[in-house]
Amino acid sequence: MQRRRLRLTFVATGESAAAELLDEEAPEVCRMVWDLLPVEHRVIHGMYSGQEVFLLLDNPQPAPPENLTQLPLPGEILYFYDPGGNVTSARKPGGEICIVYGRGVTLRGPEGAPTYCSLFARIPGDWKYDWTAFAQACRRARWEGPQRLRIERAEP
Repeated sequence: MQRRRLRLTFVATGESAAAELLDEEAPEVCRMVWDLLPVEHRVIHGMYSGQEVFLLLDNPQPAPPENLTQLPLPGEILYFYDPGGNVTSARKPGGEICIVYGRGVTLRGPEGAPTYCSLFARIPGDWKYDWTAFAQACRRARWEGPQRLRIERAEP
């Protein structure tokens, strides 16, 4: 079976990776994200979770709890939704597409509390050998500040 694919590209520097949608594991979340594309915003490095960056969505939507994980692996792409109203979150809802680029990530939400996200796509290959330039571009967001990322539909 040929999977639908996403293309993730750092706009200013060109590092790019392709990811495969996990339609069988998270069909509704995949549909929702696919319908949002293309999106382009700055990615912010996670403060509590570890080696992950996230892109804030303009019009976040709640998603069904499909393919939930708290301990994602490098290359996994997740959807996170927060309805808002927590002490440390915004008053309005927030949604993110999270990209895990290294090991040791434990997903955390408001106040550093453990949280779960829907795993909906995966960058194939090994983060240490196959998509190193993209991983380094993600890491740059930690040291140099937010970086602009485009996520769009890709041809198989």
